Amino acid sequence: MNRHSTYEEKLAKELKKPTAARKFLLNLMEGDDGLSLIDALKHLIRRVGIKEFSKISSIPEKSISRMLNNKSTPKLETLDKYLLPLNLKTKVSFDQVA
Repeated sequence: MNRHSTYEEKLAKELKKPTAARKFLLNLMEGDDGLSLIDALKHLIRRVGIKEFSKISSIPEKSISRMLNNKSTPKLETLDKYLLPLNLKTKVSFDQVA
């Protein structure tokens, strides 16, 4: 087994823990150059695996796969289903522009 796959396996195992997965996701979105929520979720799911994420989120593998392949964009309600295993939920706010 090479070093790269060992790292990937350890990371995938660690990201099955909600606290670690939440921290990983939030770190990906941090700062001005951070990823969008959708892109960060995609990155997280690819690390964990579609099948594993489906188990912890109760979202069908086919739906996850469509999102990962840019064939669908989740609605806010669906985003909450993706975020529930991480103990997170979406929040929408509006700011008045001048």
